[in-house]
Amino acid sequence: MFSKPIFSLLSLLVATSALAAANITSSSGTVFVTTAEGTRSALVTGNRVENGSQIVTGNNGLVVMRFDDGQVVALEKNTDFRIKQFRFTAAAPEQGNAFFSMLRGSLRAVTGLIGRGNKAAFRLETPTATIGIRGSDWMAALQNNGLFTGVNNGGIVINQGANTLLVDAGQYSATLGANTSQLVSFSQLPANVFGSLPNLSLSAAAGSASAGSVGSTAGTAGVSGGAIAAGAAVAAGVAATSNSDDSTATHHSPPSH
Repeated sequence: MFSKPIFSLLSLLVATSALAAANITSSSGTVFVTTAEGTRSALVTGNRVENGSQIVTGNNGLVVMRFDDGQVVALEKNTDFRIKQFRFTAAAPEQGNAFFSMLRGSLRAVTGLIGRGNKAAFRLETPTATIGIRGSDWMAALQNNGLFTGVNNGGIVINQGANTLLVDAGQYSATLGANTSQLVSFSQLPANVFGSLPNLSLSAAAGSASAGSVGSTAGTAGVSGGAIAAGAAVAAGVAATSNSDDSTATHHSPPSH
């Protein structure tokens, strides 16, 4: 039987092991990370970002990160993104959570094991609204005091006070004020609102997400011709698009203006 001090220590170790974050699979231009302790440094391919980190991209910055549950997040230039809380254990991904915030800029995200196991465990907070997921590949951009989204696969939920809006594959939304979230056509979005995000190739590599991947660089990634090929080692359930909550569409290219 464990003594109280030993039991407390073991509990702390278990809790700490559940804290996780992401590996940088591709980084170009100016990208900085500030840790939860306040240390700021340049962020390059192969680095690891931890729980509580803030990632900021400059005028020419572009970065792709693969989280330990297989989730992939790409940040466009001039983006301010924070990992508020990311907890993941391979044995029980549905008990983890992925809470993020974006103060400015734009991102694209592909759902990982946490979001597939428990959709309520994912949340992206912005100054305009909060975004939840339903198993998806989606984009979000903050511009001119508005929030704009587009969904390539699956769906997202825009929560803004009493207003809740579902955005499914091939759809776009605009939130321009209090309780104003609505579906819009692509032509109603600001020009080039998502930057290079629609053209990114976020491809899954063979392998599985596991706690053992902590501290390693995941897959291969590079920046070529403005597109990023991010190696995201994900479990079969993450890469599958046959789940009932996902659309069979893999990517919707925005129509030209």
